[in-house]
Amino acid sequence: MIDKLNTIRDLIIVSVLGVIIWGVLSSIDGFELLIEYLKTHEDYELDELLLLLLILSPFLIIYSLLRIKEAIHFNKQLKELNESLEKRVQSELKKREESEILLIQQSRHAALGEMISNIAHQWRQPLNALSLIVQNLNFLYKGQLLNDEQMERAMEKIKILTNSMSQTIDDFRNFFKPEKIKREFIVKNTVKKALKIIDASFENLNIEIDSSKVELDTQAYGYENEFSQVLVNVLINAKDAIKENEIAEPKIIIELVENDNMIDLIVKDNAGGIPEDVISKVFDPYFSTKEKGTGIGLYMSKIIIEKNMQGHISIKNLDDGVQFIISLPTYKEK
Repeated sequence: MIDKLNTIRDLIIVSVLGVIIWGVLSSIDGFELLIEYLKTHEDYELDELLLLLLILSPFLIIYSLLRIKEAIHFNKQLKELNESLEKRVQSELKKREESEILLIQQSRHAALGEMISNIAHQWRQPLNALSLIVQNLNFLYKGQLLNDEQMERAMEKIKILTNSMSQTIDDFRNFFKPEKIKREFIVKNTVKKALKIIDASFENLNIEIDSSKVELDTQAYGYENEFSQVLVNVLINAKDAIKENEIAEPKIIIELVENDNMIDLIVKDNAGGIPEDVISKVFDPYFSTKEKGTGIGLYMSKIIIEKNMQGHISIKNLDDGVQFIISLPTYKEK
């Protein structure tokens, strides 16, 4: 087999051994002993033996040259193969990177749709209040009952409501702003921010969110906004499952537990669980248990937690729902 040959190395070894043997035989007059032995024990004359060696020598040289040629050819093939493999690896990495970029874009589009829905829920109440204030002002004006005090009181209420709506926009904008630098953040505060983003849409479905066990002031290390987006993804999946399965008394429990150098954020729901034959696929791209699901949210959540933040995310069925565990490091990596 050509791939098992190393001709140059073998030739060097044979040459060195030949020199060593020649030196040993010379030191003990080995050549004279050999000639004497051949004269007394063999029918061949010395010149016949030398002639045989002379005939064999070109063949041995040609054989060595052929092996060298084969080794050079093999090394060339090996180099070409390595270059080809390197190009294929680079090509596959580029395709994977492009695929991940596409998934991120699709995830952002899905998140944008969810964000608009949540803004609508957040704005519904202040818009109704503004409508009532304007109607009341119009009624007082037409009845010539509007005075300065009533006008100032109405304007103060309008200012409070519009400031609240503006704050909602700022909350959502900051929530989806990408971060480039890891930093320490208090998980409890981040959970509160995430719940503020989605609480209106959950209240609309009468879903109770119990976060009373998120009490520790433990810090995690990573990208706070991305962690918030993962939590929102998990909560939205729970909300969709609750809505789809028409759960009578929907409830979500959030707990925070500290373990060694990690913190675990545990999210439980009572939405009915996921079939055991597909639960292992929920983090796969484009896999979804929902009829109109994109299968991107949980995949991107896994990428964010495990690849970007060196944490871990897992899921398992409970008696009446599922449990997500999001684990994050509490320390800065060295």
